[in-house]
Amino acid sequence: MSQKILAVRVGRVGDTVMMTPALTALIEYYPDAEITLLLSPVGKLLLQDYHPNVKDVWTWNRSGLIKPISDKNQILKNLKISHFDKIICFDTSPRIGALFDDIDTEFHQYKGDKALKHCAKAYLDFLAKVCSKPVVDTFNYLPVEQTARDETDAELEKHGISPDDTVLMIHPTFSGYSPYGIRKRQAKLRKLWSPDNYGELIKRVIRLTDTNGNNIKAMMVLLPDELSYGEKIVSHSDNNVLLLRSESTFERYKAMIQRADVLLTPDSGPMHMASALGTKIVAFFSMKDPGDCGPYMPPEKFIILRSENTPNPELGINAIDVDTVFDACRNLLTENTN
Repeated sequence: MSQKILAVRVGRVGDTVMMTPALTALIEYYPDAEITLLLSPVGKLLLQDYHPNVKDVWTWNRSGLIKPISDKNQILKNLKISHFDKIICFDTSPRIGALFDDIDTEFHQYKGDKALKHCAKAYLDFLAKVCSKPVVDTFNYLPVEQTARDETDAELEKHGISPDDTVLMIHPTFSGYSPYGIRKRQAKLRKLWSPDNYGELIKRVIRLTDTNGNNIKAMMVLLPDELSYGEKIVSHSDNNVLLLRSESTFERYKAMIQRADVLLTPDSGPMHMASALGTKIVAFFSMKDPGDCGPYMPPEKFIILRSENTPNPELGINAIDVDTVFDACRNLLTENTN
């Protein structure tokens, strides 16, 4: 009889993606196991088609007043009628760990790591230890449906971006961004590069050609609350960047990121998605160590730009000048990848 395993990571996009190397390792350790995942709702959208061994996905929406309670009660009911041989929790939260206090099964919870270590690597090491298996050397991974890729290619071609073009995708905002008020002031300092900087960068980038002699195109795919910021970038770029509205499905968005040759973004969920989709990355970091939560992918495929490496780190990512960002984008956009 095959083992039944519950793997838990109730987090945002980046948290979920950084768990995927451990999920890949778990499937490698127990290739015949039936795996259930306990994720956030956004985590379910990301991982519901991760692998045939993932048989079920439970969700816990921890936002709001009523939904967290009803979801928790449903999880407790599910636990009473389900039998797992192992429960492996990648969340350090005592509140999440407490869900399993009365469950009579083998339970392991990640407690954090004292040494600076990338989150994904820490999960891999933790999993290997609790399973008494060798550590698997693997990176972030997300599947993309071929139909989504085909539909994305067709959509972009209508906007003048052919399948042969080299594409810079820009994600200029962050989780929880709002164009109103002064919410998340620290996050804005750390993660919002100014629209005029983006505009100047785009004008320089589109004058480049790739190794095949093709012009380089630029695009953004943004949520409704992000569109006004994107429109400022479009204006500063003299309309040289395509701005598309993001839809409610992750399949189109994953396909868009995978279609791009390079993603330029602050530390964000899309950065982690790009690392899992094989898209090269130029990432802004400020007041946070990328050694803990940077792109988890082959190191030659990303460039980190830190405000701490500038004369004025207190300015956040706006301390990083256009010349520096352009050089990084050019290096990844024009390198020979054949």
